Amino acid sequence: MKNYPFQLGCTSLTYPNLGLVENVKRRPVEFGLVELTLEYPRNIPLEEDEIEELNRIKKRDGLEYTVHLPLSVRLASTNPRLRKTSIDVVTETYEQAEKLDPLVYTLHVSPIYLPGGSPLTRLFELDQYDNRIEAAKDSLLELKDHLEPGKIAVENLFTDLRDLQGFLNQEGYKRCLDVGHMTKGGKDPLLHFYRNSGVIKNVHLHGVVGDRDHQQLEADSDLDLVGLFEVIRKDGYEGPIVLEQFKTEHLDQSLSVIEDAWDKAVV
Repeated sequence: MKNYPFQLGCTSLTYPNLGLVENVKRRPVEFGLVELTLEYPRNIPLEEDEIEELNRIKKRDGLEYTVHLPLSVRLASTNPRLRKTSIDVVTETYEQAEKLDPLVYTLHVSPIYLPGGSPLTRLFELDQYDNRIEAAKDSLLELKDHLEPGKIAVENLFTDLRDLQGFLNQEGYKRCLDVGHMTKGGKDPLLHFYRNSGVIKNVHLHGVVGDRDHQQLEADSDLDLVGLFEVIRKDGYEGPIVLEQFKTEHLDQSLSVIEDAWDKAVV
């Protein structure tokens, strides 16, 4: 296994039918980091014996963890009850997961859909977009009473979050660059990393095959992986790069593609 300056990781959904502990135990040997995806009803709330076992394996194997906070939260909802519940869920999950001392937490504030994707009038869509941006800001401000924003990496999902970036910087939140989501959306992840490298604390890396993301990386694809690694190498990024793929055969292929691309990346 090549010695990369960044921390290469896999997810706790590599074996989707198994729980957190079994995924950590069965992780491919190439990975010294696991992103623990926490979601109802699979593993929330975290049980104390599960936390103890994860920490035991972490210490024994010299592992690191990152945590993906629940995907089901709706921090940008304009429904105040959904938003409050989402804040409570994030807070409670964060307090439990802190016992695992993760490097970083990944957080979704979406869905914030860009205008133009529905049969509704553009003015209606624009108003909805602005309202969701403001709701996301309100949620993130409230969350600052319960967590350390410097540990939270907000992930691009349906948008690249450019209309939140100034706010995130101002409030001390970090960013998770999801390369696959950005590639699928026709955005340039290299340029995004270059412009935001100072606040990117986590990277999700997966391929887009056909119209499906979270697939294996391929040497011949729309993603300029060599170029991305050149930008990462020049920046000196040493944080997590999580292969957000859910089959061992996809991970095997991706590791080969990564090694080849890294060797070709010249700075």
